[in-house]
Amino acid sequence: MNMARPSPLACTECRKQHLKCDAKTPSCSRCLQNRLDCNYLPSRRGGRRKTREALRHQHAASADYPRHLQQSVASGPSSADLILSPRTTNLNGPDAASIVSGQQAQGIVPAEDSQESSDSDARLVRLYYDNFHSAHPILVPAALYEERKYPAYLHEVVLFIGSHFLQLSNGSLPDMATVQLNASSERTPCKVQALLLFSIISCARGECSQAHTSFSQAVDIALELGMYRQDFTTTSSNGQAVEAESLRRTWWELFTVDVYMAALQKRVILRCSGVPYDVALPCEESVYANHTNIPSPPTLAGFNKRIFADDDGEAYQSRYSSFSYRIEAVCILARVLVLNSLPETHKDHLQAVENALVSWTNHLPPNKVDIVDTYGSVDEILFQAHTTIYYAAMLLHLPRSSLRPVCPDTGFPICPVIPSRLSPSFTRHVHDIKATEASKQLSNLLSVRPSVQRYSPFVVFSLVLCGMVQLATSRIHSSECSDHHCNRIILVLGCLKTLKQKWPIANRAHHYLRCVAAETFTSWIESRYPQTSSAVPPASRNEVPSNPSSAENNAWLSIASSHGIARCTEADVQGLFSPGLLSAYIDPTCSEPLLLGTMPELDFT
Repeated sequence: MNMARPSPLACTECRKQHLKCDAKTPSCSRCLQNRLDCNYLPSRRGGRRKTREALRHQHAASADYPRHLQQSVASGPSSADLILSPRTTNLNGPDAASIVSGQQAQGIVPAEDSQESSDSDARLVRLYYDNFHSAHPILVPAALYEERKYPAYLHEVVLFIGSHFLQLSNGSLPDMATVQLNASSERTPCKVQALLLFSIISCARGECSQAHTSFSQAVDIALELGMYRQDFTTTSSNGQAVEAESLRRTWWELFTVDVYMAALQKRVILRCSGVPYDVALPCEESVYANHTNIPSPPTLAGFNKRIFADDDGEAYQSRYSSFSYRIEAVCILARVLVLNSLPETHKDHLQAVENALVSWTNHLPPNKVDIVDTYGSVDEILFQAHTTIYYAAMLLHLPRSSLRPVCPDTGFPICPVIPSRLSPSFTRHVHDIKATEASKQLSNLLSVRPSVQRYSPFVVFSLVLCGMVQLATSRIHSSECSDHHCNRIILVLGCLKTLKQKWPIANRAHHYLRCVAAETFTSWIESRYPQTSSAVPPASRNEVPSNPSSAENNAWLSIASSHGIARCTEADVQGLFSPGLLSAYIDPTCSEPLLLGTMPELDFT
């Protein structure tokens, strides 16, 4: 007896209820009996690329987002929203026949294939938000991504970025994202966002030409649309606060990336800075992620006047977000790039930028001094703001110092362009100190957050510069503080080693910095740890002397009772330990040959 094989196809209603479907068309028997709307998802067979190529016809749906979002927030997601992908194709369109054939042309789909593809896409979107969004938070919060129904080309870029956080990346994703971007002729904010994100990921992959092309296209469209005007968000968001906030963030991210990319070029071109921008400032990240009560945004003019306001209360301090402080830091970096591109500058101009660097730190409110909160969560945007300040300080002082880092000549940028020797505003010795201190502060910042999972790709360039400054400083300092500089470079190399698993540009940076550091420190390490020794030391470094004096045996008690720990002299401290213990296990600092001195630490920003 021949039994009919169960159909591998299922309509959306039967799949939702986990019931067998006979896959009849135009309506299955169960839906026909229950008078339900019977629909079949488009087939994924024949290749992922063909399906996504056809999905670009769904772009027009993005214009209905504000109305759709308002309805979805009020009533919650519908059953169709939970089942259908945001890129579901309209099979009544002209490209339906190119996607499926036979019965599939009527919308029938193998349920397991469609579900697998949908789950894969959802995973990549989740990886994008978990690992990348916090560094460049321009799209709507993760909770609203499905409801937003972004165009297919932007969705493909999100999937492409998310794929970098998989163990094994899908090789077709970069081609698919490129095809989608090139196929769309839209000139909309969504296209700006897609091109902007694609330029960032291209930069992270070391594809410099593609990065600059995509970014230039994004700026072209943004300027054409007038995204630099404050009223643009009002006219383009249809009254939706989340969409308006996303548009504000998109402009300021364009502004930021414009400066970051300019630092990698010999010729400084800042297109976003050349227009009369007055876009309001973004809100705090936690507020945006919650997306239910986004406040009225403050203005850039108000932020610049905050220093003169007679209000230091908590409400005033929390009015301006981390994004606002990052914008100010980026503006200072832009001033440094412009000054460095001039052959000669007035000392007052240099001093003005130096004052801005120091003032940025001094005027931080208490809740913006540390990049971590009481629970240990890292404020990624605030981390970028602090990093940008130290980055700008190194770029300002390094060309005017006597430090001469070995600049890479690899054919692709892995660090900012460092101008030739420029006229100093202080003595070159002071510029040495300030450049070194900025690199020191940046490496200190790295140690605050051991995880580099959510770093922006642009952090790579500041890390390389930090390591190069430490290397250059170690060459002019005595060998007694080589440990100090070596440890900081090891810290930077550790960050780059982790980042290179995701970003190819970090892989190149790690390889270069490691090779240069090896040339500097290999001989020094070999001198400290010789392979053979003809002489036997009189005692191991952990061995207590056989005849210690009574004063040495009771050093700790006498010091604690008579002087206090804080008033210990160098001789007193040495008496607390066996000979050689300090030098063997504690590195000398850069400012003094012995570790536990009393010289106060100077703070140069």
